[in-house]
Amino acid sequence: MQFRGWVEEQGRVLGADEIAELTPERLCRCGGEFVLGTDRFTARDRYGIMPGDIPPGVIRSSEQEWRIVPDVPDLPLEDAIREAVRLRCDDQSTASVVTLSGGVDSTLIAVFADLPCIAVGFAGSHDLCAAADAADRLGLSLTVCEITEEDLCEALPLVRAALPGASRMDTELALTGYFIGRTAKACGAERVLTGQAADELFGGYSRYGRSVDLRADLDADFAGLAAQRVRDSTAAGISGVWYSMPYMDERVVRASRRLSADELVAGDLRKIALRKVAAKYLPEDLAWKPKKAMQYGSGMTAALRRVEKGSRRS
Repeated sequence: MQFRGWVEEQGRVLGADEIAELTPERLCRCGGEFVLGTDRFTARDRYGIMPGDIPPGVIRSSEQEWRIVPDVPDLPLEDAIREAVRLRCDDQSTASVVTLSGGVDSTLIAVFADLPCIAVGFAGSHDLCAAADAADRLGLSLTVCEITEEDLCEALPLVRAALPGASRMDTELALTGYFIGRTAKACGAERVLTGQAADELFGGYSRYGRSVDLRADLDADFAGLAAQRVRDSTAAGISGVWYSMPYMDERVVRASRRLSADELVAGDLRKIALRKVAAKYLPEDLAWKPKKAMQYGSGMTAALRRVEKGSRRS
């Protein structure tokens, strides 16, 4: 059996012996983040969070194909997020950290998980300062990676080789992801819990304030996350690390889709439902802090411009 990740059945993380005994009929009702290959079938988790050669949410044998639809209860948003984080912490087979930017998405996960946190960015960058502030105020353990331009020059050819033809923005995000993976590995972790997908589920981008059909726009952007997962898993995978995404747990996805547009976006306020949950556990200013995109918050966009400008001059 070839296996990476974790599998849960009705709120319980399965052990290795139980995973080896799974039939396709049973696995198609399981959640988790996994890629699994046996002499009978291959399978990959519902949303394709774990990288693999089989399409997301598919179990395939030589004769038949099944679709994975996890059998999970409908929960209120707060309970769904807590359960999603708990399951990832219950899986003790893999050492884990949380990547912390100081924004509401990652900070809420960090508080629920109570795992060591990491933060990456250039010295003085928004994300490093925000992560340090959040960790100090909430009593979180934090390891900081200050990226230098020399580090960036060394990482750039690795990332470009792993993601040939990537757009400028994808390169910037993949570079940040590379340093997240490298820092996690240096901390002895193989798995990184992230706050990704919160914007697409709860309406985090400024453009959602102008949406004519918010639910249609959210669903389209959620579907587009598949390409982002390839980018991010490739960047982290350079260091042998993989991302775990509590907001893409089936419970959380379903809870988000039961929310009305007014519970998500109202004028300049975005991710309202998520922020209301966070406000129960975080200081008010952290729960309602405006979003800053990772490539800007880490300082990666500006640093890459400087490096490229210097290269042209030389």
